[in-house]
Amino acid sequence: MWFLRRAGKDCFVLTRDVVLTLKSVGLDIAEQPSSKRDLKKAQDQFNVWHEETGLPYSHLSKIVACSVGENYL
Repeated sequence: MWFLRRAGKDCFVLTRDVVLTLKSVGLDIAEQPSSKRDLKKAQDQFNVWHEETGLPYSHLSKIVACSVGENYL
């Protein structure tokens, strides 16, 4: 996903902080999501946020990553 983002593709990256946020909003996914089921759940949640806000997936991914962990105040 990092390559796709750098190549200009609008996508999200499932970093540790993004996964933690997804879990905090109620998604039942693994710590390191790789199964088709977990990836679909993450995609569905990002689709909902994208429809609600109109923001690109890459922006949503960065916002979500900064909303927990060391970046969160």
